Parts: sequence; structure tokens; C-alpha cells
Amino acid sequence: MVTTWVLAAVAGALGLLLAWGLVAPRSQWRVFHGWATRDPDAAEPGDAVHGVRRFISAVGLVALIAVVGVVVWNRVAEQPVAAAPANAVERMWGTPTPRLIDRVVVPQGAQPEGLVEGPVTGYQELERGFAPTYLVTMPRYALLGDPAPDGLVGADPGDGFNAFGISDLLLEVEGPLLCIPRALVLVDGETEVRVGVHWGLPGASEQDHVAGCRLDGMLQRVLIPVQLPDALGDRIVVSAGEPVSVVEVQED
Repeated sequence: MVTTWVLAAVAGALGLLLAWGLVAPRSQWRVFHGWATRDPDAAEPGDAVHGVRRFISAVGLVALIAVVGVVVWNRVAEQPVAAAPANAVERMWGTPTPRLIDRVVVPQGAQPEGLVEGPVTGYQELERGFAPTYLVTMPRYALLGDPAPDGLVGADPGDGFNAFGISDLLLEVEGPLLCIPRALVLVDGETEVRVGVHWGLPGASEQDHVAGCRLDGMLQRVLIPVQLPDALGDRIVVSAGEPVSVVEVQED
């Protein structure tokens, strides 16, 4: 800090001297040199010398301003930038924000063959007709620009409607980046609800989904609303034998 103030003082003093030499070179000569002569008026250099002094002062002043500007810019650039406060969606689901698959999903009870089960990482309980308002503006799912690739789980709720408003659970699931959730399995028990989301390639069901959808590569996160046969109540949600974490609803 002391070094900074010393450099600032030196730069300020040098700037004043250069500005003085630019504006009044004759006055500056008299102060610094005229006192050493018997007759300052007779010893004073001509206009050409003062012009050179003015030119040198101008160049020096421009160079000083450039150097100070670069130093200040670097100091500002080094200052840590405060991160913007996280909004409600980021606090709940983290970043990057998962995409919402706004489709009516009716679970099946049988385990599908030839698909890849992805992890369920969180859930929110929904009340039909009173869904959280943040879901209205939640970014919607699309695969390479297609919001409804062939084979995507669920059905379109229809124009003017949304699926989360008539669902009981909102699941956060992970799956391979270029694959889609094709099936959701649910087993409704007395103390727990077991869920599994199965991924595959878009298109015809005869594709080799297992080879094409691997969980050891880049993954994506999506939110899927789900209808339950009965209200969740005090039961827990389980996936792959492990309880799924509850994500509390937050609003900005």
C-alpha cells in the first residue's frame, strides 16, 4: 500500500512538471535555470528551444497518462468480482439449470428391457392445482432443438396446459447427453415409492440403447413431473435402493 502511494505521488509530481512545461515552458525555464544567470532576459533561449521543450513535455505527458492508465486498468482487472446472488432455481437445482420436460407422465410398473436406468438425484412433492410458480418460467427440454423427440417419455398436455399442474412429484434425473428419458417405472408401496427413469436413443425402439447411452460420459439433468396412484404422504422416494433427497421449494 505504501509503495502504491509513493508511486502515485511521483506520477502526480511528474505530471505537474510535464503539464507546466507544456503550458508555460518560458516560466519553467526561468524557475529552474534563470536564477543561475546574471541576466535572465539576455540568457533566455529563443522560441525554438521553448517549442522543443513544449513538444517534449507533451510527449512525456501522453506517455505518463498511458502508463498510469495501464497500471490502473490492471489493478481493476485483478480485483475479485462478486458473484451474482443465486436465484431460487439455482439454489434448488444448482447450475447449469436442468430443463423441464413438461409432459404428462403416467408411470409403468414393469421394468423395460434394452434401456439404461439413470440416477434420480432429487425430488419435490407437488400439489395438484397448486404447483410452484417458478415452474412456469423454467427452461423447457429440447434435444438438439426438438422439444419432443420420438420416444420421449410422457404426452403433450395440450395447448394452454402444463403437466406439472396435474402431477404429484417432480423428479430430477440424470442421463446421457444425447439420449432421452423413454420410460418411468414406479412401484407404489406402503412406506416408500420406488422410481426409476430409463434412457435410450431417440427414434425407433429397436436401436441399441444400452451401447448408445452410457452413463460414464457427459450427462444431462432434467426435471420430470410424475403422477402417483396415491398422494405421497409420509412415504419416502427411493431410487436404485437409495432414498432420494428432498429439494425444498423456494421462490425469489
